[in-house]
Amino acid sequence: MIIVEGIPVFLKDCAAFSHPQFGVTKVMIVKFFQKLTLLLAQRMAKAAGRRVVMIPLILFSDDTSGNKSKKWHKFESWSFMLAGLPRNRNAKHENIHFICCSDRVDALGMSRPIAEELTELETDGIQVYDAHLNEQVLVISPLLCINCDNPQASKLMNHLGAYAKKYCRFCMADRDTSPCLVCEKRSVEQSLQQMEVILSQITEALKEYHRKLYGIREVSNPLLYIPGDLYKGLPVEVLHTILLGCCKAFLKAIIPKLTSAQKAEVLARILAFNHSGFKVKIHGILCYHYQSFVGRDYKAWMQMAVFILYPFLSDGELQVLVNLFKVFQIAYCDFFELSKAEAWNQICADFVHSVRDFMPEMLQKQKVHYVLHLVQCMQDFGPSSSFCTERPESFNSNVRIQNIFGNKQAPSRDIAAHFSVIEHLRFVCEGGCYNDQMERSTCLYYSNEVQRFLNSTPSKELNAHKAIYTAATARMPSDVCDQFMFVKVKITELGVESTIEQLLHMDPPFRVNLHLSSLLDGKVQQFKAVMSYVLELVHTGDYIELQPPFCEFKYGQLLSTIKSETGHTSCLVQGFEAMVLPDGQPLLNPFDCPLYNLSRTIFSVDSSAIVRPVSMVHKCGSSCKLDNAEFVQNIEREQMVTAQCIFRHDCVSIRTAGRELKYDCPNKSISRDKSRMKLVRGDRCSRTMVFGYHKRSILLSVSIRTGKYAGTH
Repeated sequence: MIIVEGIPVFLKDCAAFSHPQFGVTKVMIVKFFQKLTLLLAQRMAKAAGRRVVMIPLILFSDDTSGNKSKKWHKFESWSFMLAGLPRNRNAKHENIHFICCSDRVDALGMSRPIAEELTELETDGIQVYDAHLNEQVLVISPLLCINCDNPQASKLMNHLGAYAKKYCRFCMADRDTSPCLVCEKRSVEQSLQQMEVILSQITEALKEYHRKLYGIREVSNPLLYIPGDLYKGLPVEVLHTILLGCCKAFLKAIIPKLTSAQKAEVLARILAFNHSGFKVKIHGILCYHYQSFVGRDYKAWMQMAVFILYPFLSDGELQVLVNLFKVFQIAYCDFFELSKAEAWNQICADFVHSVRDFMPEMLQKQKVHYVLHLVQCMQDFGPSSSFCTERPESFNSNVRIQNIFGNKQAPSRDIAAHFSVIEHLRFVCEGGCYNDQMERSTCLYYSNEVQRFLNSTPSKELNAHKAIYTAATARMPSDVCDQFMFVKVKITELGVESTIEQLLHMDPPFRVNLHLSSLLDGKVQQFKAVMSYVLELVHTGDYIELQPPFCEFKYGQLLSTIKSETGHTSCLVQGFEAMVLPDGQPLLNPFDCPLYNLSRTIFSVDSSAIVRPVSMVHKCGSSCKLDNAEFVQNIEREQMVTAQCIFRHDCVSIRTAGRELKYDCPNKSISRDKSRMKLVRGDRCSRTMVFGYHKRSILLSVSIRTGKYAGTH
């Protein structure tokens, strides 16, 4: 975004110049460059020969508790971040800077001095000394956006909130007549005119009528006078809109309908789910405590819900869940492609329309309507990681700690004083100095205490040099075999452990490929786990992603980790083969996920070829069923036998019933019975693939956690 004479020029406007189909004329381009030239001329005049440094800012406002219990003593605070930092650095607490807080004045009441200083920083700038350039520079700091949750955003925009008839802060959508449409967009000029109309009314009844008509309240708001459009500067908050909004509302609509037997089956399916590719494990308390889940729990749950709930969903509810998955994928993508904006807008509209058709009770929620504005915010500010609130919200713990250990006589002043001391210490430790105290600051920086602190090694780096924390390291030693042929591995298809020699003599036999002939000579040591390239521990039996240059397969199952007498570590992997159509295109399921077969090829790769663990889920059929099992537990020094319902996957039988593959191009669809092809996600930034049917194999679906993706695959 570029601020030109107080008018924000967003990414979509700039990118439109290279796309003639957007209808941009030469006059519009000339006007844009005229404004840009005028802006640069003004900045050059104010700089007076000095360099101009642009540092856009992101404000964050939230409320938090001043007590350890997080229940009482409400504080509202302001903080800011530098928008130009990389994402991995912008999310760190040391790059989030405290501004102010109060337990008596709300965020809007504290915003006047903030708005005045932001206006000055953007229009006039501030002269500072750059220690790196060793010269004076002019710093211009425009406001990029304000991040906050939905209630706080409504308060900062003079909006009535989620329970108003005009419940959208972005447009004039009506709760009763147009919840599925993006209506006339709101603007600062329009809101100022509407507030004047409300103030001009004589009676309180007329004022209340116009408040409901416009959906705003007539409150003095200094933020409305900051250069730019405030209504475009408060993007959709993804955490509370998608995870704690739509996902939570869907569970609240589905879980209460389940019977006790169905809840027991949900528990069994969760326990049988493979969590190897997830950082958060969802336990069986979902049916009873789902309303207490936090964002990371819902993020993990959204990636596995269809495998757990599909037997209990109607076709309409399943359609809502599938569309919600697609919205979830868009909301947590790593990069945004402008060419896909129209398609992504259609995906969001399909979700809202499916909610209207099959689950109308969810349509009354403000957060469902906000999904329609998600892609527009991504066009303006990039992917949601650019305006997420998870990390700034965790910064509230620092504010809370400062209040807990204070005297609570003047908490706002004491908290600000503590953060001021922290900023001064950071300034000194980074080698900064003041004009009139340069000698003193230099002495502080080179003092023994500061240098000892700066040169000390963090605890995380102290363990980094240890072999067990490095990639491609074998962990958890197991058996020692005299020969490689006696190494025992457990094949999922067989269900029992077999030696390499036994696998070679089966009918049909397994094919074993070794990348090192030295494995056949001498003893080998088996291990139960290995450290992957991304420093995640992979256990025997987990499913993994492999680096393509090292082997012919990209995905497989880790059968064993072995170390030869020469000290070389290798991994035995059973690979997967991609299913293709007669025209050579990959075979896809109804969710556009490629299908794979579990092959009968076992190969060895260097342990450094294992990238990360991935999550696989069995494609259940009629032979997969619930069983009652007894478990012995030690409860208060006594052994108690408890009965529990468990879900057993049949990975041995041949899967044929109800899974006809249709090769009718160009749709490339797969017919579905009640046990449909399902979609699993594997943590943030993932790409989904489904492993398909093959004779003597198991039908699996897998979530490959990868670094980047865009759109629905």
